[in-house]
Amino acid sequence: DGGGRAHAVLKSLSLVGFKSFVHQTHLEFAPGITAIIGPNGSGKTNLVDAIRWALGENNARVLRAKRNEELIFGGSETRKALGFAEALMQLDNSSRRLPIAFEEVEVGRRLYRNGEAEYLVNRSRVRLRDMQELLAGANLADNAFVVVGQGLTDQILALRPADRRTVIEEASGTRRLQLRREEALQRMKLSEAELVRVNDILREIGPRVEALRDQAAKWNEYETIRNELRRRALRWYKASFGTTADQRADLATKIGGVDKEIERLTDYVAESESTTAGTDEDLRAARQEEELRRLASGDAASAEASARELVAGLEASLAAIGAERERTGAALAALPGEVASLRERRTRVDEEATAAARGARESADGARTAEEDASRTRVALAEARAARVETERAHLVRESDEMRLGDEERSLLKRDEELAATATSLGKERGERERERSRIAGELARARDKVAEAARAAESAAERAGAARNELQRIDGDLALVRGQTAALREAVDRADAELAAREDAQELPPLPKGFAWLHERIASPDAVRAALGRAVAITTGGSAGDTGAPKGCRRIAEGVAIFVAPDDATALAAATTLRAGAVIAPSGLLVLPGLARIVDPRQLAERDATTQLAAMAARLHEELITAERAQRDVLAQRAEAERRREKADERLLATQGTRGDAEVVADRLATAEADVRDLVRAQEASAAAIERERAELLTRRETLTRDREIAAAARNTAADAFAASERDEQVAVDAHNAASKRAEEARLQAATMEERRSASVRVRDALSEQVSATERRIADEEERLRALVAQERDSRGRLETAQHALGRATADAREAARSAELARERALAAEGSRRESEQRLGKARERLAELRGERGKLAVEEERASGALRLLEEQVRAELGLPEDEPLPDPSSIALDGEPDEREKTSTVAALQRLRRRLIALEPVNPLAASELAEIGQRHEFLSTQKADLERAMADLRALADDLARTIAEQFSATLQAVDREFGVFFQRLFNGGQASLRTTEDPEDPGIDIYARPPGKRIGSLAQLSGGERALTATALLLAILRVRPAPFCVLDEVDAALDERNVGRFTQALRELTDRTQFVVITHNRGTIESADMLYGVSMDDAGVSKVISLRLADLDAERERAG
Repeated sequence: DGGGRAHAVLKSLSLVGFKSFVHQTHLEFAPGITAIIGPNGSGKTNLVDAIRWALGENNARVLRAKRNEELIFGGSETRKALGFAEALMQLDNSSRRLPIAFEEVEVGRRLYRNGEAEYLVNRSRVRLRDMQELLAGANLADNAFVVVGQGLTDQILALRPADRRTVIEEASGTRRLQLRREEALQRMKLSEAELVRVNDILREIGPRVEALRDQAAKWNEYETIRNELRRRALRWYKASFGTTADQRADLATKIGGVDKEIERLTDYVAESESTTAGTDEDLRAARQEEELRRLASGDAASAEASARELVAGLEASLAAIGAERERTGAALAALPGEVASLRERRTRVDEEATAAARGARESADGARTAEEDASRTRVALAEARAARVETERAHLVRESDEMRLGDEERSLLKRDEELAATATSLGKERGERERERSRIAGELARARDKVAEAARAAESAAERAGAARNELQRIDGDLALVRGQTAALREAVDRADAELAAREDAQELPPLPKGFAWLHERIASPDAVRAALGRAVAITTGGSAGDTGAPKGCRRIAEGVAIFVAPDDATALAAATTLRAGAVIAPSGLLVLPGLARIVDPRQLAERDATTQLAAMAARLHEELITAERAQRDVLAQRAEAERRREKADERLLATQGTRGDAEVVADRLATAEADVRDLVRAQEASAAAIERERAELLTRRETLTRDREIAAAARNTAADAFAASERDEQVAVDAHNAASKRAEEARLQAATMEERRSASVRVRDALSEQVSATERRIADEEERLRALVAQERDSRGRLETAQHALGRATADAREAARSAELARERALAAEGSRRESEQRLGKARERLAELRGERGKLAVEEERASGALRLLEEQVRAELGLPEDEPLPDPSSIALDGEPDEREKTSTVAALQRLRRRLIALEPVNPLAASELAEIGQRHEFLSTQKADLERAMADLRALADDLARTIAEQFSATLQAVDREFGVFFQRLFNGGQASLRTTEDPEDPGIDIYARPPGKRIGSLAQLSGGERALTATALLLAILRVRPAPFCVLDEVDAALDERNVGRFTQALRELTDRTQFVVITHNRGTIESADMLYGVSMDDAGVSKVISLRLADLDAERERAG
């Protein structure tokens, strides 16, 4: 019946190239339980990995791989590797649990061997985050219980309490909330860092903003003062410019008059100068003539002196030439002998050079031979040194091995001593542990005796308490019966009295219910009996109920009246056959009216004295009522006494149970201590055995080391001998190499010496050849010089004669020139007197002209001063206005004034300008860009301030969000923990057929966790460590079922979670699993036949020789239908 099953959320799974599923593999899933079976290694768990992978799992270790590339079929001996793997799941979304507008949603992944991966939703590529957010809507993302792998349930039991809390958090669905909270905290941390950065920037630019504000205010003040300075400077410029310009105009007029007088005097001077120009010309002519005469006289004297010098020089030169001619003849006579001597020396030097070259060649051959010997000895030396190094290395290796063996032997000795000490300590400690175990065993035996005694006492107390409770219940039953009898008798008495009065008033029988009218014939007093029995049916006869042997449990109510309350229907029917008169009522409501012993004629009975009998009955009923009330009081007293006995029994039971519990706690503690001590003793025995084995191994190792050391010592001695021999060989090679090198060096030195001698001889020969050539050239030069000296001597004699004639003529010319010069001097003196008079008149005119020019200079200075004042004024105004040099000042006439300045203002303007200038200087330096910088930086400061406020608000919002999420997580976790705890206890009792189990939070606030308490039926243990393997498996299964019940996933894949369960427990497991199918669809990997039999659909997985998995399917419901049709 599938009416109570959840619809199939996982509709199908398609695989291509994923691990061993090479071919296109398609699996369809139905509601309920789908079992997947197959031999080990066939690829069943690969299907589980495929579902994990399709849901977004990226941890290769969880997918049982080292790298993601291993998820792609890697090939086998007969099949090639594939290039990609794909897994697609078809999910039903008719409930709209997935936040997407499709009835069916296909999610999956594709991985290529080059590492490229694709996440697919309805065949469209999406991000992993998008797919996880989509699956989170159906509790399929980050849910550890969608796929429960092998050993996960037992791992939950083995986890630390803190890690186990994480499992419950994942089951409670708070993992995503926790991630959101962590994300909020991370964002808050980033916001805090950003806030710190913004605060740092604000602290950095805050003073800059203030400084810019001050600079902007300072610049504004500077501009105001500068504008005022400009205004006043322009007023002062216009006012001062007019006065100074007038002064300059007056001075210009005066300079014009002076210039005219200067021009007149200049003309006079020019005229006077032209007048005296003739005098000057005569004077110049006389002086020129005088100068010419004087020069001519000087030239004549110079010519005479030159002629005399020339004669003297020619005479001296002639004497020198004669002496030189004699010296040259002597030298020329000596040169041929010197040439012959040089040629002889050159011949000897040639012979020496030839001999030196021959010796150099011989020395070079010897040096090459010596170098070849040195090369051979060098090779031998290198080989000897290599051999020495090798022997030295071998020697060092042997020494190192020997030292290492020695160190190892010492460490082994030390380790042996430590092991011996440890063995001794362990022996002592083991003795102490044995004594402690004996003591604990004795205490445990006594504690167990106390537990048994307490158990017996508790059982006895429980029996007494049970007896007291049973007695109290019996008394309560009797009390209820007596109270009912008393009430019935009281009502019967009342009714009897009323009936008696009624009969006396009207001798008529009261009506009976329909179908019971015949009772009037058999009941002597029907109203009295009905009053006595109430709603029960009673029968009266003339005889007694006891006459017929009424069964046990029949209560006599009155004479001839009886009622029997049977425990069940069968007893009621049996009692009805034995009762003479009366009725039997069963708890089910069955009413039995038995047959009567005899039939009495109602008319005869009616004729009897009914009234008398009714009166007698009323009397008896009064007596019975009194008796019943007395019995009720007695029963109340008995009940109070029984209540006191029950309370005492309960107190004794509680005390004995407490004693038993304490004894059991002590016994459990002692048993645990004994087990701990036993484990310690076993561990110490194992340690002692291990120490003995290690000592034996150390002894063997020491013997081996001793042999190795002997071998190493022998090898070291051999290596030492080889090292000494190699040193000797090396020394021989060194000596041979040194000798060869010395011979090669001597040969090279001798060759170099001979080469140097040859070179020197060549140089000497070349020098001698040069000397011979030079001497020959010198002979030719001396001969040429001798001929030149002879010609020069002849020429000098002719020149001397000519110079002597010229000297006579020059002496006569000199005397004539002296007379002419004297006459010319006299004429020059006369012309000079005339010119002096003209110059005096001209001098006076010039003096006046100079005075005028001086006056004009003064006026020009005044004018320049006025112009300078104007320029200074312009410069001052330019400076005050801050105008550059190339920018002209405004025309004073164009300057508009709001009133002519008075004298007081004119005199105070300079001081005011100076004050304004001082104020400007006091404000300097100023920043003209402060306003623009302030606008820019101020805007940034304002933006950062706004950002700071936004960050603070965001941090507050994130903090509030984190707090809200923390509360939500805590509440959801607490609710889930309580629900899982409750369901855990229920499933535990179902799987164990009793017992108790619960989840408890640890008390450690620093590391909160969850402990599991499990007590199978009939056991006092509650610790998981004391459970057997099967009990642990059942406990883990109960916890898994509880989690699936509280937080059901749309579908759940269980990978051999029933492997540790036996057949009986598998039945309970599958029954519980079947109950969970109302909210969850299950896919179970199993080998268990009971689980297979409970499945609605079956898949078989096999693997061929090529390492490729194949799948076959079977729907068990279809198989059952076919069997029914076949039957």
